[in-house]
Amino acid sequence: MKNKKNDIYKTEFLFESDAEKVVLKEASKKIKPKLYKKIVGHSFIISLFILSFFLGVVFQKENEIFKIKANVMSEKAKKEVNEKLNSYSNDLTTIEVKSPNKYEILINKANPIDEEYLSNYEIVDVQDNLFKNVKLEKETYENYLNLKKNLLERGYYINIRSGFRTFDESNNIYFEYMKKRGKSYAESYVAKAGTSEHNAGLAFDFVISSNKNSYKTDYNSDEYFYIENIAYLYGFIIRYSKEKETITGYNYEPWHLRYVGKNLAKYLKKNILTLEEYYEGTIN
Repeated sequence: MKNKKNDIYKTEFLFESDAEKVVLKEASKKIKPKLYKKIVGHSFIISLFILSFFLGVVFQKENEIFKIKANVMSEKAKKEVNEKLNSYSNDLTTIEVKSPNKYEILINKANPIDEEYLSNYEIVDVQDNLFKNVKLEKETYENYLNLKKNLLERGYYINIRSGFRTFDESNNIYFEYMKKRGKSYAESYVAKAGTSEHNAGLAFDFVISSNKNSYKTDYNSDEYFYIENIAYLYGFIIRYSKEKETITGYNYEPWHLRYVGKNLAKYLKKNILTLEEYYEGTIN
């Protein structure tokens, strides 16, 4: 007679054992995604790759266009008259500047410098600037960098459009305008070599904006108002003001900063004086 009790235990044991084997076998298998999920996943990866590649190409092209535009603007700035004499420039008087400070020199149509005088200044390259191939006198540039740092802290971006200009470059501009507009025009409105502050590297024409890559300045903006009022702290003055056109011999140039040193800049700002008025006062 068969032992039914033992058969029951045996059957249960075998069933549990087989069930465990099935579970372990299934658990050890890698879950394979369905076909449509694989297609979607691969498509997403490919799309990301294509998008990244496309954006990279676009960014590179825009960057190249931006550099080309900056170089074109730099060359254009060199050929343009950034300061324009007015009829009062013929009334300027020669003034003997006795200050030993080379940064306080007076340069205008009646008080030119010769090319040998440039040996007093060290000219350096301007770095990290929107316009290329710009140079400035060394101390002028160092104080410009401090001014620039101040502006950046407020979210204002300044770039130098035109800085140091050689005598040859000034002569080329003069003869270019003489050719286009005639000798009378050039004599009246274009600064000859040695009569421009740019020839010493002490002056520069700038653009300022809250837009990092702007080529223009809004002269009614907060950023311009700010630089106009704090530039003297770094030794700079707005050289040709609107109210003093008859005294400087130049039209109003809100974009033209001149380095004269912190002490003199503070004095001129406080007393609302031009360099011409300052030296005429010291002589009288």
